[in-house]
Amino acid sequence: MTSRKQRLDPEDIARRSAKLHIWGFPYVFAQRLRLRFTLPLTPDAPRPDTSAGAALNRLGHQRRLSDPTLTSGVAPNVDTLYSLAFLDLAAGTFRLRLPDFGDRYYSIQIGEADSSTAATLGQRTHGPRIPEIVVHHRRSAAAPADAATTIACRSRFVMVAIRILADPGRADDLRAVHDLQDRIELSGPGTPADTPPEPLLERERQAETRDTAAFLDSLSSVLADTEPAEVPEWVREAFGDIHAALGEPELRRSADHGLAEGLRAIEQRVTELGRTVNGWSINDRGTDFGGDHLLRAAVAYSQIYINPAEEALYPVCERDDRGMPLTGTRCYTVRFEHGNRPPVDQFWSLTVYHAKGLLYDNAIDRYAITDRTPGLHTGTDGSLTIHLQTQRPTQPGANWLPCPPGRFRLMLRLYGPRNPRWNPPPIRTTGCAKDRTGATRR
Repeated sequence: MTSRKQRLDPEDIARRSAKLHIWGFPYVFAQRLRLRFTLPLTPDAPRPDTSAGAALNRLGHQRRLSDPTLTSGVAPNVDTLYSLAFLDLAAGTFRLRLPDFGDRYYSIQIGEADSSTAATLGQRTHGPRIPEIVVHHRRSAAAPADAATTIACRSRFVMVAIRILADPGRADDLRAVHDLQDRIELSGPGTPADTPPEPLLERERQAETRDTAAFLDSLSSVLADTEPAEVPEWVREAFGDIHAALGEPELRRSADHGLAEGLRAIEQRVTELGRTVNGWSINDRGTDFGGDHLLRAAVAYSQIYINPAEEALYPVCERDDRGMPLTGTRCYTVRFEHGNRPPVDQFWSLTVYHAKGLLYDNAIDRYAITDRTPGLHTGTDGSLTIHLQTQRPTQPGANWLPCPPGRFRLMLRLYGPRNPRWNPPPIRTTGCAKDRTGATRR
C-alpha cells in the first residue's frame, strides 16, 4: 500500500495546493467578510456610517453611501444603502419583515457561505411589498406553517443583504431611505456568546492568500461549519496531504508555490469572467457557477456576493481598446451613443476601482457616473461621453470620472438588465499622458 509520505512529491503538492486554493477561496473570503462585519470580539462597537456591520444575528444599517473609507469588502457600490445581517442558522430560524417600498428599487439577497446566492427577492419578484421572509437551514425543522416566503439554505452562516436605491444628491431622499431601513424587522436567535479562535480573528486576508499554513487554518474553520456532503472527497484528501507536507521545507515551498499559482489563476479569470467584448468581461451566468470553481473564485475575488444575472449584470473592464491595461498614466473616454445607453429597467452605474477593488479617493468625491448623476453633458447628437483620467479634463463641460494614478478597473452595474446580450462600448485612449513631473501633457 502506498503511504501518505510516498504520495507527497513536490509537483503533486503544488498542483493540489493551487486547486485547493481555487476551491476554498470563496469560502475563506466570505468568512473573512463575515468576521470583519460582525466583529466577534467587540460586536457592539460603533461602526462608521458607511458600514452596515452589526453583531452576528443582528441587522446593521449603512447610513451613508460607500466611499474610500469602506475597506471591508470588495467593489462596493455607490448606488444603494445596505442593511446587512450575517446569520448563524445553527442557532435557529429567522424572520424578516419589510415595509412598502413604493416604486423605489430594493432587493433582498440571501448569500451562502461559498459566496453563491440562495435567493434574491424584491421589486423584480414581488413589487413594492414583499411578504414576511423566513430563513432557515434546510436540515433544520420544517419552516413555520404560516411562512409566506421561505428560504432554505445549505450553509450554517448566511448573509442577508438588503439594497435600497438612494439619491446621494438629495438629503431628503437619504432620510427617506433611513426611514425605510428603520422599519425593517429581523427576529430570531440572539448573538451567541462563543467566539471564533483567536488566530482566525487576528489573521489578515493577505496571509490567507499567500501563506499555506494560514490558508489551511482558515479553511479548516470553514470545513468545520460545512456539511460533509458539501465538501468533495478530493478536498479533504488534498487538505490532509498538504497539511502533512508543511512539516518538510521543500514540500512547504511547493505548497506555497501552488497557493500563489492558484491566486494567479483566479486573478487571470477576473479578466475572463465570461464573454469578452470591447475589452469588457461579461459574466452572463451571474451566480450560476455550477461546477466552475474558478469562475466562483474569480467572482468572489473581484465582486463578491453579486446578484443573479436576472437581477443585475456586472461587466468588468481592465483593458482599453488596444488591449493595454487601464492605468492612470493615460487618459481615456467611453462614449455611449444616442440610443445605446445601458438598457435597464432599474438603474445603471459606471464605477472606477483600484486594481484590488477599492474606491478611489479623489478631489471631487466622485466614484461613479450613473443614470442619476446630475449635470451630465450630452452631445448634440444625444451621445454621452465620460472622461476617465487622473487630472481634471481641460474640455469645458467634460463628464469627468477620476481614476487612480496606477492600475484600475471599471465596473458597470446593470440592474434589471433589459437586454442581457448588450455590449458596452470600448474604453478608448485619448492620447494624454503624464510626464515624469506628474504634469499632464498631450
